[in-house]
Amino acid sequence: MEMKKRRQKTLTGLFLKFAALFCLDTFGIGMFCLVFLVLSPMTGFTLPANYAELQLTDHTEEIKAAGTEVEALIPDGCGYGIYDATGRFKTGTFSADAKKRAWQGYKNGSKYASMGKYYRYIKQNSGDICIVKYDLHMRYAYDKLNGIVPSLEILTPVLGVVLFFLHATLLSGHFAKKLKRELRQLREVTEKIGQNDLEFETGPSQIKEIDDVMSSLSGMKEALKDSLTRQWDAQQQKKEQLAALTHDIKTPLTVIKGNAELLAETDLSAENRECTDAILANVGSMEQYLEHMRQLLYGRDRAEETEVVTCARLKEQFKEAAMQIAAAEKVPVVFQEDSLCGNVCCKPGPVGRAWKNVVSNAVEHTDRARGIVVRLQMEVYEGQEYLTATVRDFGKGFSEQDLIYADQEFYSGDASRHDRTHQGLGLAIAKKFLKEQGGMLCFYNHAESGAEVVCRIKTEKT
Repeated sequence: MEMKKRRQKTLTGLFLKFAALFCLDTFGIGMFCLVFLVLSPMTGFTLPANYAELQLTDHTEEIKAAGTEVEALIPDGCGYGIYDATGRFKTGTFSADAKKRAWQGYKNGSKYASMGKYYRYIKQNSGDICIVKYDLHMRYAYDKLNGIVPSLEILTPVLGVVLFFLHATLLSGHFAKKLKRELRQLREVTEKIGQNDLEFETGPSQIKEIDDVMSSLSGMKEALKDSLTRQWDAQQQKKEQLAALTHDIKTPLTVIKGNAELLAETDLSAENRECTDAILANVGSMEQYLEHMRQLLYGRDRAEETEVVTCARLKEQFKEAAMQIAAAEKVPVVFQEDSLCGNVCCKPGPVGRAWKNVVSNAVEHTDRARGIVVRLQMEVYEGQEYLTATVRDFGKGFSEQDLIYADQEFYSGDASRHDRTHQGLGLAIAKKFLKEQGGMLCFYNHAESGAEVVCRIKTEKT
């Protein structure tokens, strides 16, 4: 373990190593270009920069005696001209403009020509003046290359720049590959944690800082795994407790209901009759409450098959259910309906129960004199066509807290809990059933007064 720790690198050390290699490689490239430039004339590949000047010095006496036949004695790459004592151009390779500048330079005694070139003036035995224009640049020994390939003074820096960028790219790529290899495992770990896949092991990293992060993620994984396990166990325990409670309450409740019904069949006084009716009413509420709990615990009815139902038929079922609930509570109901077409693929039982829960919730909270408004129509929402059933009540509407929690289990919206008839399950069950059928539940406050709850059921494409 100690050996592995000693082999670990820090990010600081890694970047210092990169910087050191970068500087050394850059220095090496510069030295290579310099040596290449210096050794090139020694190998005979190029001629020295002062080659023309040396050749002119060596052949000065021959040029003096050659008269106008000096072309063979002039080094390659040089221009020349023969002038008489009065400055008349006799022969040479100068252009018309260069002829004048060369003679003017001779008269002024200047050795410098334009564009970094130089003049050599040689007075011949005949009295003529031979003016040679040359430069101090390296030339290739093979003369044909001079007109095609840039001079070595230009080519060498270009080569150095190319080598610099090449080595910078390769060196950066090498270190980037090393870092990516170390970071790949880190990325995989974070992705698995994001996907709640906590069954993985983290390996060591060669970089200390990354290894520290991996150790922290490993600790976080264990803590998250433990937390999720405890949460799951708590949920299962809660579910089991609720299931046991539902079962335990049902038996004595049945006994109470049976005895109350037997009492109701006897000849009772008005006071006793009132008490018996109250017992039966509350037993009915308890049975409804237990049924809601059963639906939340066990979900949809597994025995019921999915059916293809026409929207028109479902609309009539919704209307009938709304009228029955409103009539039972002596609340008026107004229907606003469009002509519906198409089909929905659903389980009519759960959808019907969801709708009844929504209507019951509206009837419970509305102004009993104004009742409720039910609107049934086809609607396109986010590119999908839905059968939309909307219920509006004329109560006080949803509070800010209701708009956040109204569709959650056991939320009643009544902090004092004085309203014992409301268990906070209606919208939660409706949302659950609609979601199982590919639909959705939305709720909000109406612009004028009261609240609106919208049930959307996805239609089938024809």
